[in-house]
Amino acid sequence: MDLGIEGRVALVAGASRGIGRATALTLAREGADVYVLGRDTSRLEGVAAEVRALGRRAHAVAVDVADRAALRAALDGATPALGHPTLLVLSISAMFKAERFERLSDETVDQLLATDLGSAIDLCRFTLPAMFEAKHGRIVAVGSLAARTGTAGGVLYATTKAALEGLVRGIALEYSRRDVTANVVMAGFVETERLHERLAGDQRKREKLERATATRRLTSAQEVADTIAFLCSARAGATTGSVIELTAGAHLNCLW
Repeated sequence: MDLGIEGRVALVAGASRGIGRATALTLAREGADVYVLGRDTSRLEGVAAEVRALGRRAHAVAVDVADRAALRAALDGATPALGHPTLLVLSISAMFKAERFERLSDETVDQLLATDLGSAIDLCRFTLPAMFEAKHGRIVAVGSLAARTGTAGGVLYATTKAALEGLVRGIALEYSRRDVTANVVMAGFVETERLHERLAGDQRKREKLERATATRRLTSAQEVADTIAFLCSARAGATTGSVIELTAGAHLNCLW
């Protein structure tokens, strides 16, 4: 199926690994040129090289997304490389800090909100004007089942993921007549390096997550990337302001 992505320019935030990396490569296979954005220069350059190996152009943008001024400057400086992006994927590695809510320091709260939510708001603000000019835009944010269920030890993580849903719905209402769509992919338990780090080889914890799904397995990063690619496509113009549940059925647990 031709997704109508060929020749588009995508910006994938959080592209150094996991869902972001899989998405950058998937969009490249569909014919997009890709800005890969994140903090780890070495990893980003590796992903950019993989994109180029697929025959597409790539440019690595290493920046702390929590620093608004630095983010704006980095994007302005990168634009001559590929042109303005009209596909924006927000797969920023959320700063999940397992700590009791009342014990969070002011500095931690500010950093969590700036990284997990403020950066998404800024990236949308900074890229929307080019979408208006092109009369085409796609925004896809990677959300979380935690937005619905909450998560012990991660109150702000769940808060920011819930706020992402409000962000894309507002953008969808305001700008869909300009052919700018905005959606969330609600991810469940996804097989990524980050998850492996949190499990730390504990097979019992892994099996517990698998049992929490209807399919009795974890979702792959590629499955999430494929869904994001569709939402970035010309074929997804009627899908906007939506939350696409990609949880392997974990969201059904409350009904069992």
